[in-house]
Formats: sequence, C-alpha cells, structure tokens
Amino acid sequence: MGLGCHISARLAATFWTTVCLLRIITADQGLFQDLGFNVLPDISKINISIEEYTRMMSAYLQSKENSGDDTTTVPKLVLFKLDRQVSWKGRGSSVLLRFPVAADAGVELESAQLRMLLPPRRDADGPATVQVNLVLGARRRRPLAERTVYPSRRSPKWSEIDVGDGVASWLGGGANLGLELVCLEPGCRLEPLEAGITGLVRARRAGRAKRSPYHNGRRTDCQKGKGKKRRCCRQNMKVTFSKLDFPEMNFIVEPKVYEAGYCHGLCPPNYNHATNHSRIQSLIHQMERRNSSRTSKRSIVPKACCAPSKLGPLEILLVDKDDPSKLMLEKWDNMKVIECACS
Repeated sequence: MGLGCHISARLAATFWTTVCLLRIITADQGLFQDLGFNVLPDISKINISIEEYTRMMSAYLQSKENSGDDTTTVPKLVLFKLDRQVSWKGRGSSVLLRFPVAADAGVELESAQLRMLLPPRRDADGPATVQVNLVLGARRRRPLAERTVYPSRRSPKWSEIDVGDGVASWLGGGANLGLELVCLEPGCRLEPLEAGITGLVRARRAGRAKRSPYHNGRRTDCQKGKGKKRRCCRQNMKVTFSKLDFPEMNFIVEPKVYEAGYCHGLCPPNYNHATNHSRIQSLIHQMERRNSSRTSKRSIVPKACCAPSKLGPLEILLVDKDDPSKLMLEKWDNMKVIECACS
C-alpha cells in the first residue's frame, strides 16, 4: 500500500512537471513568433565576418546615438587586429594570438569578443569545442571562456568567443602576453586565418552619480526608504539574453544585457491610478469591502494592481534569419517598463 502510494505520487509529480514544461514551451513559442522567429534558426550556420560586424555595429550605435535618449552613454566600438609579427604558433592543439591592447585608465570595458576566421576541417565533421586562456607567464594560464564552434569542411568560417575578462585586465594595466586558443577535440588544431578583437568601451567618469534611466515624466521608479510599506513603483530587472537558455537567443548580438524593469508594490486608495476605470474599480472595491460580511469576501471586486502603464521598445542587432552571414537591425516593441501605475 505504501509502495503504491509512493509510485502514484511520483507519477503525479512527473505528470504535473510535464504539464508545466509544455505550458512554458507553448508560451515561449508564442513569444518567439511575436519576435519574428517563425522558423527556428540554426546557430551552426552563423558566419558573421569581422567586416560585417563592425559595419552593422557602427550602424546600431549610431541609431542609439540618434534616439535622443540621454540617460545612458552610447559606447564606442574599438577593433584590435591580430599582430602577426609577434604571434607565436604553439605546439600541439594550442595557438598563441597577440593583440595590441594597451593599458587605458580613461575607459571602461563593456564587452569584448575574439572573432576568428577558422580554416576548413576536412578531416572531421561536426562541431568542435575551443577554449581561450589568458597567458600570464611561460607556464601560467587563466581560462577565459569555452565555446562550441562549427567549422565548415569546405570553406573558412567565422566564429566568436567572449574575451571580456582578458581585455579588461589589459586595459587595467595587466601584462599583455596574448591569448592561447586551444581546441579540446582529440587531434584538433584550429589556427585562425584571420582574427581580431572587437570591444565596446565607455569613457570613465569618476565621482558621478548614476541617473535613473526613467526620470522623464512621472517618476515611478522605486525610492529607497524606511518606514512605510513600498507603494506601486518600478523595480530594476536586468535581463541577460544568453542566460535565458534558448537557442534563438544566440542570434542576438546586441544588447547582451538590458534593463527591463518590472512593477511591484501596494495600491492604496487614490494612489497613482492608470485610468479612470482603475479609479472606479478601486472605489467599488472599498465600498464592497465595507458592506460585505466575512463569508462573502471572495466575491468582492479586486482592488487595482501595480502594473506597467508605459512600455518602451528595445533596438536589437541580430543575425539575419534568412542569411546567417548578415546582421540586421530590428526594434522590438514593449520590451522595457518605463512607468508603473495602479490598474
């Protein structure tokens, strides 16, 4: 009897887990269709050259500059080309790459990627795993990143991998002894035909307080304070696309991270109503609550809830879904919470 109950409980848990997963998948498919992903992209076919990246990234940054949003500083694109005169071809599966990145206390790094044109792998089929290490000395290495790349058997193909920690170290004054590229597959060696580091940097502004990115119009971003319970306001919520763990997100080049925000807090009477309807709903809720008995409180009209009252778009630089060798600019609507109100 006990064993049967135990098995039944496990089956029930498995059933409800499956139901929840199916609901999540259905919701995600609806989101991706709204964003234009009617056909799932194939990340193994992405082949963005360094020239295409710099061209479209420059257009993306120029578009942000022209948007009129003065709340954040638009970063600057920098490019460091491979220094072939001092590059050393390592032994076995490793290759040492050197780039002319010097210390610069006047800038702070936002992101940096190593972009490589990998030669064809005629002796193998399928993806390969590569690791990039920061060279600290003759025998000292610090792992920076590991990534699956998809070389072609017939022609050279571009790949990229994050090296932000390494470039930040160099800009901060650390010794620049290069990067070590290691192919982790047995008998594999990937010596790039071309390589470069692209980075986004901002001018360092010491001693300047950060401004709220939502200061225009009604100020509904949450303020730090003690005492009263927090009323309906806008909270910060950073979204990192790569952590959403969906293959579609690999097509997003910029932004890597963005401030989405969310609304949370109490909606007391006569507080920041979004519409006349929400004001009437709040009045009806108060009236019914005063006149109702304890047994009938479940039927009371609910009070207004804290919800977004103003949403903003997000400009996206992503891989062209019809041509994986090109990048494109899109504007996705209703991606950022600008203001909150009781609705």
